[in-house]
Amino acid sequence: MLKIIAGRHKGRSLQAQIGNPSLRPTLGRVRQIMFDLLGPFYFQTAPRVLDGFAGTGALGLEALSRGAAHVTFIEKDLASAKLLQETLVKWQEEAHASVITGDFFAHLKTQDPSDLILLDPPYQEGMQKRIFTALTRISLVTPKTLVVLEMARDNDCVSLPSGWQLLKYRVSGPAQILMLQKNISTNTPQL
Repeated sequence: MLKIIAGRHKGRSLQAQIGNPSLRPTLGRVRQIMFDLLGPFYFQTAPRVLDGFAGTGALGLEALSRGAAHVTFIEKDLASAKLLQETLVKWQEEAHASVITGDFFAHLKTQDPSDLILLDPPYQEGMQKRIFTALTRISLVTPKTLVVLEMARDNDCVSLPSGWQLLKYRVSGPAQILMLQKNISTNTPQL
């Protein structure tokens, strides 16, 4: 059973679609590492968060629980998005979140800048390169935006595109977690 680790919703269970082979919820210990990378005081600033590839919404719901001002969830699976919306209503968080049903890459261009982008994409070949390419070309990412990305441990960590720096890196079980930020002096084309 998936549960929130910390904050005002600590211990609450997350709803998950049973029998969906494309859903791979972020494990509790991996989520803990992802949020530990941010440090204990990060959420005091009430950041605006984007949870791409939301699935159960575990990452974004954890961010809300810890003090995010607003979380935008993007999930292409209609049933998962519906369960996530139901969770937000049940937890009385609908004023602090929005759920977008559709493809992550298609919706990137329409999003406002975020302080934190949490990504736990499918473990498929080439996905990380596609993510880095997309994030480099959009105005959603500012020099202050932190990107926390989970990817399969056995994936070779793709080289970072020009203009990005790796701030922190951890490995846990089947996952590797990267914390990234755009270099301030980088001028990248906007879509």
